[in-house]
Parts: sequence; C-alpha cells; structure tokens
Amino acid sequence: GGGVQRPVTNLNSPKYDRHTPIWGPGETFMFHVYLSTDEDAIFEHTKRSGIASEKLPHPNAIDIDGNYGLIWEEHNLVFDMREGQERLFEKNFSMSELPVPWRNQSVFAHVYFTRQRGSSANHPQYDMGGDDVQHGVFNLIAHRKRPKAKRTQNLLSGEMSQKDKDILAENAKLNVTEEQEDEIVPMWKPELSVHLVFEHSVFPRNGVPQQMFDHMDICPDTGRYWPIVHMNEFWLMNHRMLPVNGTLTELPLKLSFTVSDRLKWLMVMQWDQSMQQQRKIGTSSDKDQDEMKRIFLESNPWLLGLTAAVSILHSVFDFLAFKNDISFWRKVDSLKGLSIRSIFTSIVTQTVVFLYLCDNEASWIILISSGVGLLIEIWKIKKAMNVQLKPQFPYLSLEYKDTYSSETLKYDQMAMRYLSYLLYPLSLGFSCYSLAYNQYKSWYSWLLSSAVGCVYTFGFIMMTPQLFINYKLKSVAHLPWRAMVYKFLNTIIDDLFAFVIKMPTLHRLSCFRDDIIFLIYMYQRWAYSVDRTRVNEYGLVAKDMDEVS
Repeated sequence: GGGVQRPVTNLNSPKYDRHTPIWGPGETFMFHVYLSTDEDAIFEHTKRSGIASEKLPHPNAIDIDGNYGLIWEEHNLVFDMREGQERLFEKNFSMSELPVPWRNQSVFAHVYFTRQRGSSANHPQYDMGGDDVQHGVFNLIAHRKRPKAKRTQNLLSGEMSQKDKDILAENAKLNVTEEQEDEIVPMWKPELSVHLVFEHSVFPRNGVPQQMFDHMDICPDTGRYWPIVHMNEFWLMNHRMLPVNGTLTELPLKLSFTVSDRLKWLMVMQWDQSMQQQRKIGTSSDKDQDEMKRIFLESNPWLLGLTAAVSILHSVFDFLAFKNDISFWRKVDSLKGLSIRSIFTSIVTQTVVFLYLCDNEASWIILISSGVGLLIEIWKIKKAMNVQLKPQFPYLSLEYKDTYSSETLKYDQMAMRYLSYLLYPLSLGFSCYSLAYNQYKSWYSWLLSSAVGCVYTFGFIMMTPQLFINYKLKSVAHLPWRAMVYKFLNTIIDDLFAFVIKMPTLHRLSCFRDDIIFLIYMYQRWAYSVDRTRVNEYGLVAKDMDEVS
C-alpha cells in the first residue's frame, strides 16, 4: 500500500452547507485499468509529464507485457448519457502471464478515471490533482466451496451422470479426498462491468439519500463529491466462476464500461442488498438467486412484465379462493356434487410433493407452504366424512356422510375407476423409464422422483372426477365471475412460468394440463344447465350468495 487515501467525510463539519459535484456534465475523461496484488488506491502513481506513452508502475503491479500492471485504457469519453460510450475488453491470461491466483493470492483490478484537459489522446493535458482522479477497485478472486459431485447414479448399471464424472475426475487429478470436497477454494471471476454513474445533482447539507451516501466519496472540507464508481458484479452467476487449480490453464477476463444513470444504479444496488439479506436469514440460496438472474437475462422483457403483473393478480385471487375454501368447509352441510375421492387424491399427491421437497433440500418457506396445504386437505377429511377412532388396527374408521348422495358417489367411483385404467400403466411405464435412464442418490429418491413425476404429469386426476360428475348429472355448479377470473388466472399463470422458468420438460408439459381442464369446463358450462343448488369447487352456492347480496 503506502498510498494516500481520502479521509472519511465528516457530516458535522461546519465548512459547507450543500453537496455539489466535482465533475460537471459534458466533461471529458479517460480511464486506466491496472492489475495488482494490493487493494490500496495510489492516486499519485498516475502523474505523468504529459506524454501518454510513458508507463509508470502501479504499486505491487502484476506486470503483463511490460506495461507495469496496465491492461486497458480508453480516452476521450464524455461524462453524460450520450450513446456510443460502451467499451469492451477481453483477454485470456495464461499461467505464465498471471501466476498470482495459482499461488492463492488475490488479484485486484484498479480503475482510475481521470479528467482530461484536452481532447488529444496522444498528449492529454490534465492536472493530476485530487479533484481530477476517481478510483474503483475490485477483487477478481472469490472464495467459495469447491464444486461438489451429487454422487447420483443409475441404480441398475451404477453409472454416474457426466457432470459428476467430470467433477470427480478433476478432484482425482488434484488428489482431493472426499473429506476435502467441502473446502473453500479460490474462484476466478471472469466478468466485471465498470459503471461511472452520471450523477450531478446538488444536495442540501446532510440531504444525500443514505443508499447513495454509502457509496459516495465526499470531500470533508468542501462537501463536494467525486463521480460514483460502480464495480458491478451483480449479473455474474456462481456457475460461471472458475476454480483456480492445476487443471485450469488460463483465466478469461471480460471487462465492460459504460456511463450509467442513477435510477439503474440504485435499482441494482437495492436488489443486491435485498438478496444479501435473504441469504443471511436463509430464505434464499445462491442457486435460487442465480436462477432469478438468469430469468431476467434470458427472458423477453414484455413476457417478464406480463408474468409479473399476472402474478400479482394471481396472488390476490389465490388468497380469496383459499379464504372461501376454508369458510365453506367449516360450515358445509351438503356434499352433493362434491368429489371426496379428489380430496384423498390431493392428500396423496401433496404428501409426495412435500417429501420430494424435503429430499431435495428446498427452501423452508416452500416447505411451510406445502405443509400447510397438506394439513388443510387432511382437515377437510374430518369435515367431509365421519371419522372415528378405534382401539384396534387400523385405529381409524372413515365413513361417508349421509349427505354424500348415492348418485354422486356412484359417478365419483366410476370416474376414478376409468382414470385408474390409464393412470396405472402410465405411472408404471414412467417409473421404469426413470429407473433405466436417470440417476438417483438412492432407491428412496427414485421412488419419490417417480411418484412426483406421476403427480406432475398426470395431476389432472384431481380435477377430472368433477368434470365426469358434471357430465353424468348434466349440470354444473354456479361459479361467480370472481371465481371465474381466478380460475382463468390460475390457468394462464402456469403457462407463462413454463416459458420463463427453467424446469424439466415433463413439468413444463404438465403446466398445460389446467388448460385442458379449463376448456372442458367452459364447454360444460355452455352445454349444461347451471344447478344453483350445487356447491362449486370454491365452496359457493348460488342461493346462499343471493341471500348475502
């Protein structure tokens, strides 16, 4: 180090009453990027005699090609939001050029922005005083857990997945034992976006927003502030980082530069801060956050906006339907037209999904949501049937209530029987295919995965008996427009997410099953009469609604 650092701003200083920018709009500047093993900023080292070809070494510079640590420079840029100021740098560093990371040392990228006192790139005349130079630094080395094989295998042949083979082969070359697989290792960050934030507002004394103040350099004597430098690694996802070890032969580095506006900078900073808080309290993992970033990077902006808007409406109607479901089952007195077997089917499928989420170490928020839904379905059984405890095995007696009409029961049993003719062979075939071609941690994981695959692929079994009962009774329950809108949103939201979110092909196909059910229901609503005495799937009866209104 040994460099001169700027003193910390004293907000209680009586020397000034406002914060003004040191750099004004339209000023010309250049920047230089150095690689060094030292994190400290040295402002004096860039002083020159006005000859651009003169190279002065950066302290503890990593000398590449005899440039004393300098790897990139750009001139004649303008401090405003005009177009065409994007710059890009790409280079692959060999081990001989940049040996430092292999010695387990950090590599810091220092970016120096300098106001030019002229437009000549060959002889820029500028004063290297403190006001003319701004600095940003970024550590190109992160420390993360070593990539670890899941150790899944084909249960019949014992063959591992190709990804696991590659990870274990690399560990074998490095003599990494199973106990060392959880070690923290240096990782190379191959991408960095450098932004100079175009901020030139005048702020009253102590009037700088806190989220901006934390990232600003303010002169303690005058209250004036230097341009804000944002070393942006927000969009660098963990899977793109490279473990620095003996199997790595070169280090790719891609740097980009642009002048950014304040709004975009603040949005990225706020989002990054929110993600850090979620990681601390355990509500989101690095994998979850990388998937969210991937969605924003790869998806169409209009599709994303539409999905976000519909998701908000979906959440509102989901809550209303949930509330109606609970209130109905608390005071249900007739089960005409309701499929109790669908409740049992829902309990089985939700149990399978819950165990699958536990086996795959899902977020605890998702587990709570799934678990509460499962408990509600179990609670419905007590309301829909006569439940009695018995002293001998199976210790529980379930009997249909008298209000569960024989006609409805007959059609419910008939629908489930016909569906079983299709479901059982398909379920068996899917399970055998998975066992033959996929990898699993254990037989338990295979059973869960097979069951979840059946649930996802043939999940419409929970909704189909209700359609069959409608067909046999030649009527449909009255469904108010509020529930109709919810049903429509519930149908299209899965379709939108199927295009946006990365998921297995089978799950993506299963997202369209609700479309089929919804279209059949709309046909039944058009073809059959509406029975205003029947209970609909959201627990509403037309005559009761008329009394309320």
